Amino acid sequence: MKRFSTIIIAILLLLPLSAEAQSVGVVMSGGGAKGLYHIGVLRALEENGIPIDYIAGTSMGSIIGGMYAAGYTIEEMEEVALSGDLDRWVSGGIDDKYRYHYIQRDRISNMITLPVGPDSKDAASGRQRIILPGSVISSAEIDIALNSFFAQASTAAGGNFDNLMIPFRCMATDMSEHRAVELSSGDLALAIRASMALPVAFPPVEIDSVLMCDGGCYDNFPWRSLEDNFHPDVLIGACCVDIKPKSLKDASVVDQLMSLITKPTDFNMPADRSVLVQRAVEASTLDFKRAAEIMAAGYNDALEAMPEIKAKVSRRMSKEDYAERRRAFIATLPRAHMGNVEILGLKESQARIAHDMMYVGHNKAKDTLPLSGDEITNNFLTMLANVPVKSAFPIFRYNDATERYDVTLPLSVKPNFDISIGGNISSTAFNQAYLGLEYGWWSRVGQTFNLDILLGPVYTMARLKGRTTLIYDAPIYFDYSYNFNIHNTLKGNFGNLTQVDNAEQMRVMENFGSLSVGMALSRKAVADITINGGRNSYSYEMVGYPKRQYTHFSYLSGGVSLERTSLNKPLFPTSGTHLMATGIYVYGRDERDSRADIINPEPEDRFSRIRQWWGIKAKWEQYFDVTSSGIFSWGYAVEGVYTNHPTFDSREATLLSSPHYAPLLHSRMIYMPEFRANRYLGVGLMPTLRIIDNLYARLSVYAMLRDKFAGEIVHYMSDLSIIYHTPIGPVSLALTKYDFSSSKNLYLTFNFGYAIFGRKGLFF
Repeated sequence: MKRFSTIIIAILLLLPLSAEAQSVGVVMSGGGAKGLYHIGVLRALEENGIPIDYIAGTSMGSIIGGMYAAGYTIEEMEEVALSGDLDRWVSGGIDDKYRYHYIQRDRISNMITLPVGPDSKDAASGRQRIILPGSVISSAEIDIALNSFFAQASTAAGGNFDNLMIPFRCMATDMSEHRAVELSSGDLALAIRASMALPVAFPPVEIDSVLMCDGGCYDNFPWRSLEDNFHPDVLIGACCVDIKPKSLKDASVVDQLMSLITKPTDFNMPADRSVLVQRAVEASTLDFKRAAEIMAAGYNDALEAMPEIKAKVSRRMSKEDYAERRRAFIATLPRAHMGNVEILGLKESQARIAHDMMYVGHNKAKDTLPLSGDEITNNFLTMLANVPVKSAFPIFRYNDATERYDVTLPLSVKPNFDISIGGNISSTAFNQAYLGLEYGWWSRVGQTFNLDILLGPVYTMARLKGRTTLIYDAPIYFDYSYNFNIHNTLKGNFGNLTQVDNAEQMRVMENFGSLSVGMALSRKAVADITINGGRNSYSYEMVGYPKRQYTHFSYLSGGVSLERTSLNKPLFPTSGTHLMATGIYVYGRDERDSRADIINPEPEDRFSRIRQWWGIKAKWEQYFDVTSSGIFSWGYAVEGVYTNHPTFDSREATLLSSPHYAPLLHSRMIYMPEFRANRYLGVGLMPTLRIIDNLYARLSVYAMLRDKFAGEIVHYMSDLSIIYHTPIGPVSLALTKYDFSSSKNLYLTFNFGYAIFGRKGLFF
């Protein structure tokens, strides 16, 4: 009896020790944006004192789990989720803030660009073919962000994921062997990048000569990885996808494709020592705009499951315990200073340029100066946005001797020939078809040649252009081009709903050559000097003459301009600013000869005279978010012109060669004499309401103050538009009104694509 009592007492004494030694593993599924659900689950666990001793995840679950294991707080993860960065990273491009405006300024907006290069399967033959992308989404911003998030933690752990703040595992898929691969060591950022490389969407990555993609293809809920490695006493699962097999009877193409490349996932954790927090989150894979809602769902579901979790987990961790664990791990992180930058995959001269771009803003003793992580990110993305190269996953390695991170950038040159297709589909005569060809190469300098052809009944353009760029901290460029433009309003419907009394028929043909030298003052600012020389031909009806009259103006013009822009869209922007200032001088001769058009010609029916003038133009346009949520933005624009433009032989030729106020797309299509003047001040207000994502309603109202025309000194135009931004161009339905004093001059127009206009030889 005494012996039995002793055994009972010993068991009772050991119970607290058993509870204290109780370990908990958390496993997280993949699911793209749905995976933000896991942040809410983690918040609920921490707030209720549930310890987390091990963590594993796949795809988005690996990102959330990796950040937690690397010492990020719940608040820091929520901040990333709500910042909009995730949504931008999966948009497929590099943020426009990294692009130089001088490159974009003359680049014609198009719907599709197809790169053409040598066939990699038969490179020796030099055979050219259209290069289709290996993935839909560029991972450049994601790659550099993952290094920024995880390089220090990976270094502190010595490349062993067991040595992170919390031991961690993530899953990837071996694309050759068609099997799940558990990643437990190496470069933490690279491992997580492999785990999230959803086929088709993101490019795969190579680890130890094995090509790997999204772990969700073969194991989307890696609880067995925790079980086999750590044997936790309790497993808590966070799952944001449907755990029941889907019927493919009426499945979408995407669901059918995913069913072919994925294996069924085992969600059956041991029932006696596990809790599953699960919801089939109703969101698309890339719907990161719903971050707050998805995180709240995870938090609420975890709270609902908390009684069951607490029943299985008797051990607790206080807020202070959590904080102390983080502090202890973060204290081991090295400083995020960057050392040498090594460029792989380029020719020596190209590698030198790429290397210099990585050190933009530093003096010539580059290798002696530490770069910050922000500078590495900024300069890396600037290089990719403006130089024709692409990058595989960059590698950050800590150098113990220098106490800096050496960065290796595996780069390759993009195909040097692009075909662009675009234009505008309209309910009016303003239909356009655009074809652009670009050929380029770069070494010590960048060189591109462009041929742009635009065909349409109202506006036709052809341009042959070259650009030579000297790539410095502030790039210097030389542009040279031949331009041919025809603007013709003689025929066609422009969408009028009521009688039109302010538009006239005209035809303008421009032939001119152009030479420019400019400098990028910053990524978004450019200054240049331009000289144009050519001949404009104006065709118009003139009172007293039975046939259309033609005025020819041969000229030489020069201009100095300064421009800065941060507008978020080339058409219908909702944020950013645009500043432009230009000064010009024009010298030329206008000629008109109508002697063959009339029976009794007079001496004045042949006219030739020298014309010269100077002028300045300034424009300021700004859009800002009123609600801080993007729902309502307010825009305004101010534009002023002053010239001493002379009077030509005819009223029509004078107006056609004069500056043109055309802030609305429709106003650029038609010829309205009242909006052409030597001197004017134009102001506009543009409130914009976002109805749903990418769908906007916009009201634009403009007033032009000018010298008296048709008895008025103020002339008005307005536009009410519904706009939808598609991946290949905007769709708009616009109700446009000119002259508010009557019901005349009302238009309804539909446009899809980018309406294109060439540069003017007379500048404005």
